[in-house]
Amino acid sequence: MLMTLSARRVWLAFVLGAGIAAAQTYEVSVSAALTKISSAKLGSVDQSGGKDDDSRLKGGEGAGIRLTYNTSGYYGHEAGLVYSRALFRTRTQPEGAAARGTYEDKVAVKQYFYNFLMYMMPKGERWRPYITVGGQMVQYGEPSVPNWPGGGDRTFGANYGGGIKLRIFKGLLFRVDARDYIHGKPYDLSYEDITRSGGLFRQQEYSAGFVIGF
Repeated sequence: MLMTLSARRVWLAFVLGAGIAAAQTYEVSVSAALTKISSAKLGSVDQSGGKDDDSRLKGGEGAGIRLTYNTSGYYGHEAGLVYSRALFRTRTQPEGAAARGTYEDKVAVKQYFYNFLMYMMPKGERWRPYITVGGQMVQYGEPSVPNWPGGGDRTFGANYGGGIKLRIFKGLLFRVDARDYIHGKPYDLSYEDITRSGGLFRQQEYSAGFVIGF
């Protein structure tokens, strides 16, 4: 009888432990990302004679890391960083040049964010779709192009999106995300029409990667 009781306790502890392991509270994920950046006009690096559409940014590949805390219910909290390289292209006339030309450079784009997650399935399910909303700070690097006024730029904004997590086996998941980031226009360049300066700027991020849960 004593052996049977002990065996039951061991089995119960095993089942509970497996349930906890399958429904991770903490997660660390690493993802590959692809960013699409707004085609909004960013102005001119020239102080005079430039056009509003001289400068633009084009998104590219990147990678991200996310740290997640899941509550016992349907919610989660997440903080992380997505790093990507964007192509900055501008038209300008360097000193001594006979005419204006097109110049471009890759710049680092770092997105630091906090997001609130709301899951569609309870903790422990194999599939967990979710929606998310949060805020972010975006750091744009300094492009190396002629007549650049100097420095990078930092903007703040909000984001929303969704995704899904699939448990492959205990402690390992696969996730796919899509996010829409909205923040202020980067860089403080010159505009023919001053009313076009400032305003909102958007980025879309699509990512996929693996999650370690514990």
